Amino acid sequence: MKKTLISMHIAAGILAMSTAASAAEFMDGKVKISGAAMQAWQSGIEVEGAAVNPNDAAADSAFQRMRFALNINAQVAENVSVFAELAEEPNDWNNGSAAISQDLAWIQFDLPNNTGVRLGNVVSTTQNFIRYSDGAAVQSNPFVGNSLIDMITAEEGLWAYGSHTLDSGTNLTWDAVLATPDFFTDFSEGHGYNIGLRGTVNLESGLSFGAGAFKTDHKQSAVTGKPFGSLIAIGDGDNYQFANTAPSARATHPLIVPGVQALVWQADVQYKGDNFLVHAIYGEAKDDYSWAAGEGSLQTAYIAEESKMEFWSVEGKYDISKDYYLAARYAESSNKSTGVNGPNKADRLQLSAGYWMNDSTLFKAEYVKQEEEQFSGGGATIFGAAGGSEWDGFIIEASVTF
Repeated sequence: MKKTLISMHIAAGILAMSTAASAAEFMDGKVKISGAAMQAWQSGIEVEGAAVNPNDAAADSAFQRMRFALNINAQVAENVSVFAELAEEPNDWNNGSAAISQDLAWIQFDLPNNTGVRLGNVVSTTQNFIRYSDGAAVQSNPFVGNSLIDMITAEEGLWAYGSHTLDSGTNLTWDAVLATPDFFTDFSEGHGYNIGLRGTVNLESGLSFGAGAFKTDHKQSAVTGKPFGSLIAIGDGDNYQFANTAPSARATHPLIVPGVQALVWQADVQYKGDNFLVHAIYGEAKDDYSWAAGEGSLQTAYIAEESKMEFWSVEGKYDISKDYYLAARYAESSNKSTGVNGPNKADRLQLSAGYWMNDSTLFKAEYVKQEEEQFSGGGATIFGAAGGSEWDGFIIEASVTF
């Protein structure tokens, strides 16, 4: 099967799937099928303090719902392919039916000079060098959960991208998206289009720089009655679960910017050595609109008042050997919205260890602690309640690709 641009650096960092080398081939190699499975056990994560859901103040340990994904990659012609991920993903869909759904799919057109275009589900994000867990696709992430400040979602549209290596050995990547702000279909008047642009500069020394920006453009009338404009500043589903809050809720992410007429940007710097890496980001999300009842919960009414979130994080990973690694990440956000005065920060600390049993099987263990101040906009905290809230826990994950 012809090697497509799916394997490029810029694509590999954001694909929510794992394509195993041992994928089954059909139709003379034109169709490859691979997949992933993940199961996790979690200690009882209790929300202490001003919890939005008081029933989350007590919890027992339990096994989470298993995640499963099937990936289909079909080479239709020399420069045309189709990708589809069919997944059961309770921390995002949470439809309670154990149904396999389309989670990510596109038609891909390979163009000259290592460029390409995809039509279908586009990955809308400002992030670069992504290590991210999405359903059963978790092995690119050294942690079990994601970052407190992941700015990422999926929408319908057009995705163009490229990768270019200069004579000096420096590699440049870029991608751009034009999307309808919905994963399904949205023809409502005034829904607008979202636009995103990202790029990286990767030196032979292992030092890399990246930046990304994303703009949403809804009319207020188009989002009234809906809980958000675009999900990008609210994040995707995470792998931590509370006792009585739906796994698909965004209760672990700051709920500050509703994505109506928003601009999100961030800058990255990363150094990757033979057995370690460090990665730092800084960014800002700002919207001309806010939820009418303030930050901290998804609502369906909006006011023309600025909401703003500043965020940063630093993470590191050290490979003890080819089989074992250690990783740590600290992320922090600040609510800078109009009218916010007082304690306004949320932060998450993640400490992780991993063991590769073989090339396809990974075990992870992680300790996580999150603190949400009074006006942080944290999803587990009652906005404005004195003292805010905090939660912590321990989680173990086993994952397999095939």
